[in-house]
Amino acid sequence: MLRVAEFMEIILAIYLVVVLILVIGRTIVLETPMIFTEMTSIHHFLELSLTLAVAIEFVKMLCMHTPGTLIEVLLFAIARHMIVESPTPFQNLVIVLSIVALFAARKYLLTAHDQRGMNEHAHGTHHILKDLIKLREERKELKETVETARERKRLDKVGAKLEKKESEPAQKQDQE
Repeated sequence: MLRVAEFMEIILAIYLVVVLILVIGRTIVLETPMIFTEMTSIHHFLELSLTLAVAIEFVKMLCMHTPGTLIEVLLFAIARHMIVESPTPFQNLVIVLSIVALFAARKYLLTAHDQRGMNEHAHGTHHILKDLIKLREERKELKETVETARERKRLDKVGAKLEKKESEPAQKQDQE
């Protein structure tokens, strides 16, 4: 039964990714020209962008199942509410205290294993860059090795020609 639930979560995550891609495409095609044609506020675009960010974090949470991703989703959702909505001063205080509590929970209650996946895009990018640099160095070494092998092969051919030329006069002397 647990496998079925995990499978359903994966299907839901894939469905949400497809929907997000379509919504982002729709936003680019339909909403962006509104900047130049209508008097729309930045508030509209900010609301849409933050909603998409929360949805992306939600998909990440469905895929990763860690307390760290749950805290990130809550942080994004609370930040979106604070920026997009017009909360009262008391609501602002509650929102700020909620964010402080989430940061404190992340810092003091989560282990390194629990925090796996938090800001993974930044760490993942770092690892990708390290891997790319390593691949570049390996490629350079391989290129040098190939050049060395070609040079060795060329030198072997030249050496063989020299040996052949040197052996020809010796063969002529032997025939005489």
